[in-house]
Amino acid sequence: MRRTKPVVLPAKVASRKWLWLGSLVFVAIGLVMVAAWVGFPRKKHTITAILSETGYFEVVPPSTFGGPGTINTIEYLSNGRLELHPTCDIDPTLLADKIRKSPTMDRDLKQSLEKNLDVSAQVRDKLSAVAGMQQVDSIHLKLENANILLISDESLISTRNALLKAECEDAIAMNISSGGVVCQTRSVLEADVVYEIKYHNTISMEERAKLTSEIAAKLELDAHQGSDDKVSGSQLFFGIRLSPNPIVLKTATGEIKPCNRR
Repeated sequence: MRRTKPVVLPAKVASRKWLWLGSLVFVAIGLVMVAAWVGFPRKKHTITAILSETGYFEVVPPSTFGGPGTINTIEYLSNGRLELHPTCDIDPTLLADKIRKSPTMDRDLKQSLEKNLDVSAQVRDKLSAVAGMQQVDSIHLKLENANILLISDESLISTRNALLKAECEDAIAMNISSGGVVCQTRSVLEADVVYEIKYHNTISMEERAKLTSEIAAKLELDAHQGSDDKVSGSQLFFGIRLSPNPIVLKTATGEIKPCNRR
């Protein structure tokens, strides 16, 4: 009886077969990676993440408080942002010749900041008391004419020495004893700020103008000239970088906490 020989594929055919299977696996992995990239939110596209990558904390809403050299009690928020509580009053003339202003900024950072960024989630908490917020579809932030304002370490020390007396020293001691961390600002990112508000189509022009005015007041900004869906402010601080060492006093009790988040 004649035995049938097993079929053996030539080496070249077998090699092509495995190459074809390998290509299919590679394509499948690529599709999964693309789907994951598209499907998940990219945190680097939020202003909080953009600033964090460069060592800055986001200030919400942007303001003129907490400039270079000022002394503030710091509150770190769970969302990666920073809340400043002014601790000592400061005469602007004390800092007038100490603060340097530079339009120079990392090109990638500048391009990222000047994009239209959706900040709806960040500002809704701040605007929760505004009646009619259900008519707002989204809020986008645009930053223009960004600059860096900074102060040298030497000037930080001389400013601190000039301020640490009387009521300022008492206020610092009170905050440290209450568990706070008191820090000086080293630099800020400053820009002209524009919030663009997108309303639902059902809202009337009169309601839109009224709501925009209320949002501007709550954010301590101005209704944009000639527009009923924008609020803006000039030369506001939206990012802040702290001196790493906290202010400490012999008269204060309590744990000494760092100015940078642990």
